[in-house]
Amino acid sequence: MGIFENMIRSLTESYTKNPNSNIGKLILLVSGQMEDLDETLRKIEDWRDINQAEGETLDLIAANVGQMRGLATDEVLRILIRARVARNLSNGTLDGIIQSLAVTLNTTPDKFGIKELYNDSLTPEPAAIVITGLPIEVINQSGMSAVQFGKITQRVVASGVRVAAIDLSGTFDFSSQYDVLENNTATGFAPVNQSTGGTLSGSFDPDDEIVLPI
Repeated sequence: MGIFENMIRSLTESYTKNPNSNIGKLILLVSGQMEDLDETLRKIEDWRDINQAEGETLDLIAANVGQMRGLATDEVLRILIRARVARNLSNGTLDGIIQSLAVTLNTTPDKFGIKELYNDSLTPEPAAIVITGLPIEVINQSGMSAVQFGKITQRVVASGVRVAAIDLSGTFDFSSQYDVLENNTATGFAPVNQSTGGTLSGSFDPDDEIVLPI
């Protein structure tokens, strides 16, 4: 029930409770201003959350953790804020890295995996890791490019540890039957309008990209 209805109902029996009466019109004017104020206060409360804050309010939240906006959109700035907070709290362990990345992308830790390269059979390297198992749609939904995520990832890990690569997993799958196209709209080939279909996987090497001001 709105403010106007509550005020009408609160009138004593000495007054008519008809919304179209003079007293009803007066209450309508007052309640309208109160509803506008209430909406503003609710927005202020909601915008304390970085997932809902926008524009200059989001800039103020970012400034509290020492994060500059630059040319980032609101969506990307939210990720940068979460990444800065997460890496400040990270203990540098593998579990800590996974938790930090999950916080950064606002997803769950089970989306990630980490492979250490110190005992790799082909190219062993101490203090180097590969991020594995990350669904590419998580990156796409975040509004951040793989390049930007790669740079953030390098800053989340402990000092001296190199992120050698990030393997992004897709959902595309071939049919289990020979000479038969996969007809699953979630994992198979996309129709002409590209409205459904599986996504391809990819691999990102942070060392091959330019340095971003993150």
